[in-house]
Amino acid sequence: MSKYEIVKSLKHEIRKINYVIDQKIIQGMPYYRESRRHRFLTSQLSRLAPPKVSWFGRSLSFMAMFMF
Repeated sequence: MSKYEIVKSLKHEIRKINYVIDQKIIQGMPYYRESRRHRFLTSQLSRLAPPKVSWFGRSLSFMAMFMF
């Protein structure tokens, strides 16, 4: 599997778990196991594909460096 496919499958799995967690919250059921799985998947996703910062975010952080 390529990195792109792994990231895509992780995002799909996270969406599925989010739906299950939402349904359990609505029903008033505990969702401890799902939350642990969600935390694990999000950590794997952040390790494989760190969030991209836009050029605007980079420029703001650059300007902030000179303000302080």
